[in-house]
Amino acid sequence: MSDPKKPFPALSPAQRLYLDVHGYVVIEEALTSSEVARLCDKLYEIERVYRQTGALPDTHCHFSSTAEDFFRVDNLPHLAPCFFEYLTHPRLLGMVEEITGGNVRLEQSDAHIRRPTSPEKQRYGFHRGMDVGMSYVKNGLYYCPFVKTLTNLTDLGPDDGGTAVIDGSHKLDVEAQAIIDAAMADPRMIHQVVAPAGSTLLFFESLIHSSGIIRSGRDRLLIIGGYTPSMFQAWRGYDPHPDFAQAQEEATRSLLTGDRKYHWDRRLRRLSDPVAEG
Repeated sequence: MSDPKKPFPALSPAQRLYLDVHGYVVIEEALTSSEVARLCDKLYEIERVYRQTGALPDTHCHFSSTAEDFFRVDNLPHLAPCFFEYLTHPRLLGMVEEITGGNVRLEQSDAHIRRPTSPEKQRYGFHRGMDVGMSYVKNGLYYCPFVKTLTNLTDLGPDDGGTAVIDGSHKLDVEAQAIIDAAMADPRMIHQVVAPAGSTLLFFESLIHSSGIIRSGRDRLLIIGGYTPSMFQAWRGYDPHPDFAQAQEEATRSLLTGDRKYHWDRRLRRLSDPVAEG
């Protein structure tokens, strides 16, 4: 079921080439300033209510962390219209479907407030969320069955703790710790996101990545959508709110629940294909 609102191809040849070579690409200012403001306001509101009451914002969600320096709420679609609009953003979904190779379901969603930590806690936590062996190549391009859109909701300069990645690690079928040790010995291989608020880091989950280290003293806010082909199960704790999902139109319900399962509509591009208009 193709959606005419989702562009295909969604990435320019240059963006797709960069993604294939490096494992990530930054789409600057993918969200408008008003979209960013609504997301920030809601995230701060959820934290404020939690600090006052200890309450979750709703059922079918959870907190991964409530520490002062790291506040994270998970399973977002039903919690606020701004979260839902982000996770169903047609342009971002077009990018996601282009690099998984077909229609997707929402696998994971979370929003973070990260703050400066004490010096002894300032370290990278590099990891990958998908084995390289599950990826594949078609028309010479790399496809991964788990991809993410990570959008920074605050401006990121060099000292603001933008996401760090190990360049090109998405294709290396090598023990992750060996890659991490090698990169830490030569930091030129560690790339950090520096971008204006509303910019989206699009990346393969086979890419080794980590939260950055905040040295500026400023809050860093971000929101993440994780997507997989429709036949995959949701990550534990991310099953959709059933009433909310059932109230959606068919295409959106399928995005939330994965109910199309193995009815996976493949869409494959060639690098020379131009980005879709619109």
